[in-house]
Amino acid sequence: MPPVWDVNTDSMVFFSNGVKKTRMLDLTKYSFANAKVRAMLSELINADYFKRLVETQDLYELFDFLKTTSYKDIVEKVSREDADLERLEKELILNDLHIYKKVYATLPTKTEKNFVAVMTQRFEIDELKTALRIWHKKMEVDLSDYVLGEKVAFDIDFKKIISCQSIEEIILMLDETPYKLPLLKAKNKFKERNSIFYLESAMDIDYYQRLLSSCEKFSSYDKKISRKILGIEIDIENINSLIRLRKYYSLSLAAMIDIVIPGGEKINKDSVRSFYTTDGLAKIVEGVALGPYAKVKELAEANIYFIENFLYEILLREVRKILAGFPFTIGTIIGYLILKRRETRNLISLIYAKSLGEKSEDISHLIGI
Repeated sequence: MPPVWDVNTDSMVFFSNGVKKTRMLDLTKYSFANAKVRAMLSELINADYFKRLVETQDLYELFDFLKTTSYKDIVEKVSREDADLERLEKELILNDLHIYKKVYATLPTKTEKNFVAVMTQRFEIDELKTALRIWHKKMEVDLSDYVLGEKVAFDIDFKKIISCQSIEEIILMLDETPYKLPLLKAKNKFKERNSIFYLESAMDIDYYQRLLSSCEKFSSYDKKISRKILGIEIDIENINSLIRLRKYYSLSLAAMIDIVIPGGEKINKDSVRSFYTTDGLAKIVEGVALGPYAKVKELAEANIYFIENFLYEILLREVRKILAGFPFTIGTIIGYLILKRRETRNLISLIYAKSLGEKSEDISHLIGI
């Protein structure tokens, strides 16, 4: 049977013994993006060099080491006399945002661009969560210290948001964004329990649902890879939420089910129903310690960051496996963006730890290297 063009996935479908084969077209389709992204991958800080960063004597030796990396231009702006770490953190996050936009520009079709556009909205969701916390607590702050100061995806006036009188007013201000619907759905629970947590959780669920929906337009191979990565990432979000909430609060089963993000590899609403109990943490830990997550049992009483680092290592192993395999897939792009954001997060944690004079061994545990 001759190849045919699949208008739903923007790809040529080859049939061999009745089996679809799209990988050769993926090679052609992603060749430019792959070259660009793999060049960016080469700029990531490897594990050995990151250990050297952890072992630096102080904050300024750390900055000197970073001047030999892709962060040179950012670090050189930092004054040795009065290091503004909050400003530096913002610059590092903005750098990530610019990289996401750069990757978006390299992608070949609308399908891939739409997917990365949704991934990029995570920066805006984080800003919106921060604005909602400031609004809810009625904090008197300089908003520029808390938001990036640059448009991510939509025109959102965060200054007006923190000045709103009600959640309904905020929802109206978000009318032209995808954030309106999840906030609308969570509005009543927020008002009943006076907790911003329900608004944040609703946005997270909506974000992952939109990402998973975007995957449906990929070729079958890209869909399999992207759903695998997202499934593990969703598991991490769910496990962290379940353990944190059970450790520090006592929520009902119905309340816990509401915050479970659908689409995980191992953890879903049905599995949570099967193991959830309000009596202690042990049952929760036993329930989430499935397959590759078994080590969570050993870490249950440890610092929550140890659990998070362990879970992210599972995700990073999957990402590295994809990057080492067939190179011309959406997995290369998703994998790079995940690695880059994780690197930035670790770097920010390292900078603050050095500023506080933390010991190298304690920092290693904190950031999981």
